[in-house]
Amino acid sequence: MNNFLKFLKPSVDAFHAQDEIKKELIKSGYIELEENKKWKFQNGGKYFVVRDDAAIIAFTLPNNLESLDLEMSYNVVAAHLDSPTFKLKPNFDFEKSGYGMLNTEVYGGPILNSWFDRPLNINGRVIVKTPTGVKSVLVNLNKPMCIIPNCSIHYRPELNTGVKVNAQLDLVPLFKDRDSNVDLYSIIAKKYELKKENIISSDLYLSILDRGCIGGADDSFIIAPQIDNLECSYAILEAIKNSKPQDETVNVGAFFNSEEIGSDTINGAASDFLSSILERISLSLGYKIVEHKVLLANSFMISADNAQGFHPNYSNLYDPTNAVYLNGGIVIKSAARGSYTTNAMSMAIFMEICKRSKAKFQLNTNRSDVRGGSTLGAISLSQVSIPSVDIGLAQVAMHSSMETSGAYDLDELIKALKGFYKTNIKMVSSNEFKLI
Repeated sequence: MNNFLKFLKPSVDAFHAQDEIKKELIKSGYIELEENKKWKFQNGGKYFVVRDDAAIIAFTLPNNLESLDLEMSYNVVAAHLDSPTFKLKPNFDFEKSGYGMLNTEVYGGPILNSWFDRPLNINGRVIVKTPTGVKSVLVNLNKPMCIIPNCSIHYRPELNTGVKVNAQLDLVPLFKDRDSNVDLYSIIAKKYELKKENIISSDLYLSILDRGCIGGADDSFIIAPQIDNLECSYAILEAIKNSKPQDETVNVGAFFNSEEIGSDTINGAASDFLSSILERISLSLGYKIVEHKVLLANSFMISADNAQGFHPNYSNLYDPTNAVYLNGGIVIKSAARGSYTTNAMSMAIFMEICKRSKAKFQLNTNRSDVRGGSTLGAISLSQVSIPSVDIGLAQVAMHSSMETSGAYDLDELIKALKGFYKTNIKMVSSNEFKLI
């Protein structure tokens, strides 16, 4: 639990979460590969690839590359690194009645009211000019840079009975005093020893400065920002960095960006990032394209994204027999409309992995009259069509600026993912799989 909070503290956005994962992988002996270069592999090699600063795929290769056959397969676990927040617009300097404000737009689907009256950090990346072109620099000011102040209850007594929030009018962050002449790019340039005039553009976001804690009378809850979906991302990281090379399985951990806005970006699950990496691994190992398709048929993917835990104050919103609870174990998600990739076969395979790993699990569907969300699993299948299951950990206040999950569930997920990375899944026939 505490190690997760250590990971969460610097992971203020997808860029920094990717960077933390990269650092941990390097410590564990992983080697970085570049997409624009040819790859050469070693037996039992451990590698990772970064795309556009905010997505990263790590993989471990078998010990016997010289003797591999069509029995090889891929064990993939995927999650996303982004969370709902606010992004600064390109022309973000904004004066309102003399005060210095920041012009932002909503990123994803945050609970807007939860962002009022909180000290807010500014972080992300800036693109700077170099002697030969441009490069990105990650920035995290790590201080209370702005705030979205609420209106006084004296002026708007209806605040406690329900007020519609307008993203352009009510959610403009207060950045500086009327008489101040400081500007954001100058602050960034000073901290990171850049020339302000060399900053060309930026992807900057707001984040909650309070990075979380363990809470509850018995320390049974994690209360923190961005639990969705950095909790599952951390579990994948812990599982894959400790995974051992297998004889016939390539273990893969895929961390995407942009899930909260639909995944249709260069580093999202709807891109070719995962499919391209898997294909390049196969081709680099000497397989032909048609043989790569055979390998995929023997492969399996776990889409790990947190789930809606039962909220006692809103009990009428949950399915009467398929609600899930904080500290009840890993959630296996399914939906008849196909928003999750889980079917009876993939559910059974994952349940067996959990049992072998001695990891608790619980089953979840929404009420029949509640549509619910979707995950990157179904999006990924449009690029890599392999058997897949959607899982996650139960949490409440999903998409709030501060979320709550069960403190004991994280270890259950790490156990199950470690077990998955030790399992070789083979298709015996179209209706039978074996787990070795």
